Amino acid sequence: MVKIYFRHEKLRRCQDTLVNDACEAIENRMHLLAHAPVGLGKTDAVLSPAITHALENNLNVFFLTPKISQHKIALDVVKGIEEKYGIKVPTADVVGRKYMCIHPALEELDQDSFYQACEKMRKKELCPHYEKSRGYTRAQQQKAGELFKKLFRNSYNHLEMVEMGKKHDACPYEWTLELAKKARVIVADYFHLTIPSVRQLFLMKTKKTLEKSIIIVDEAHNLPKRVRDQLSTTINSFVMRRVDKEMKQLGLESAKMEKTFNEWAGETAKERKEMLVGEEMLNSFIAHYNMKEEEMADYFEMIGLEWVERTTRRSYCLKLAKFLKGWQGEEVSAIRILRKKNGYFSLSKKFLDPSISTSELGKAHSLILMSGTLLPLEMYRDVLGLEEKRSIMKQYSSPFSKSNKLNIIVEGITTRYSRRNFEEYEKFAEKIDNIAKATPGGTAVFFASYKVMNNVLPLIKTRPIFAQRERMKPREVYEIFKRFSEEGGMLCAVQGGSLSEGIDYNKGQIKTVVVAGIALEEMGLEVEALIDYYQEKFGKGWEYGYIYPAVMKAMQAGGRAIRKHEDRAAVVYMDERFRWRNYKKLFPEDESFVISSEPEKYVKKFWGGR
Repeated sequence: MVKIYFRHEKLRRCQDTLVNDACEAIENRMHLLAHAPVGLGKTDAVLSPAITHALENNLNVFFLTPKISQHKIALDVVKGIEEKYGIKVPTADVVGRKYMCIHPALEELDQDSFYQACEKMRKKELCPHYEKSRGYTRAQQQKAGELFKKLFRNSYNHLEMVEMGKKHDACPYEWTLELAKKARVIVADYFHLTIPSVRQLFLMKTKKTLEKSIIIVDEAHNLPKRVRDQLSTTINSFVMRRVDKEMKQLGLESAKMEKTFNEWAGETAKERKEMLVGEEMLNSFIAHYNMKEEEMADYFEMIGLEWVERTTRRSYCLKLAKFLKGWQGEEVSAIRILRKKNGYFSLSKKFLDPSISTSELGKAHSLILMSGTLLPLEMYRDVLGLEEKRSIMKQYSSPFSKSNKLNIIVEGITTRYSRRNFEEYEKFAEKIDNIAKATPGGTAVFFASYKVMNNVLPLIKTRPIFAQRERMKPREVYEIFKRFSEEGGMLCAVQGGSLSEGIDYNKGQIKTVVVAGIALEEMGLEVEALIDYYQEKFGKGWEYGYIYPAVMKAMQAGGRAIRKHEDRAAVVYMDERFRWRNYKKLFPEDESFVISSEPEKYVKKFWGGR
């Protein structure tokens, strides 16, 4: 093995293979797609060779995560290397400007309102924190530079930067960008490099290039959908109502946006619940106001900025302005959908192909995508637009003992639409109760959808139950997690949600996981368009656009229970379709399954006497 900076005394079982593959990919300017299960120590395994190679060859390392809470893991690796080898690895911990803002008039705004209000404030030279950290005039810039040199000798995480910003009344984000110019390692969110407009500005401000960078993407199974969502945009009747309210409170003549939008949408959709529309379709709505699209966008942006300035509250006028600016452009990979639900309307521009942005990452010196559920690897290579000849695809075994985990697929039960009825929901509830009785500790049930969960939940007798509901705030979700961790019982949530993917159950809270049904997207125009698009592009429309993403959600949910070497867990996949070849072939090659219509017997035996 090539000698690398590695903070631990020895490598874990199976970790050495990933280290070697990462070294090989980086040295040969290749891309590595790694399906690496929990417990492998993948952050150390890829970041250590990346840092070693970057220091020796004057390159930079970007470590991208989907959540701010995951930054600490990467920062700890860097810190451990510095302490063990007595070296300096200049590092910048970058989160979005909004999350580092200390200006009292801006920090509570939503995304759309914040970025436009912040930009306006800086352009008008009104932000005192920007003046202190960057400076508007030459004299201010010189003074800001002297303060920066005086304060910063080491690397700091984003929370420490915010505290220093508050202490010195300076913008923490601008300071972080200054640190990033000299940093060898930058820990950041996906959007810093995956959204074209943000990427261009970010690389320019940090004086970095893709070609001279090693990019590591953690939890890469999230990347395709995350990028599609970030590129997409939506307005609805509620947004228009709030636009009317903002205009009224500013003393402006009412534009009756909600009324006009609803009448236009109703006339257009007629009896249809959803329909595809063209770019020009919006013109008939805008025509009511004797404006062009660009004029309307500028008009509502002006109103929105005035609203923010006066109230320091989020602006729906700014949201509308952003939508109008993003509506233009006949991209092949975008569709526009008008929907009607319960008398309200929404209009969306949805992107189907993340590769229009992510393929640019292929210009990097080396790109490493890793996740515990990155199967099938070919799908991620294809949909992200990576060159086949530069891509190495590897699947790694779990370092955990096979005897510590029981996998069961349940026969005779399903959430297929044709079988969704009261009798089937009763079966789910009965089996879930029996499994909970056979489990000496917490049981987590992750349902295919809220609709399925809401039908099964009233029939479950196990207590206590802690259930996630639709549109819960993060604070409420965390409270459910906290109570379940303290009291045990049964946790109920949906596959693909924060409780089935985003939270780490590292204290053994879950003994048995039930994956109740397959989280296939409800068939509609967007899903159909995605299937058609991937069929046309790869000849795998149903697989890439429908089946595979659902199985990835199930695998993510099933992996919640075993987070450490000493953990034991039973994982029950409660849907007979998991036996079908199209589904089962996506599970890791080294996973074995029990097939039974009585899963509780095997769960009881697994936990017997322990």
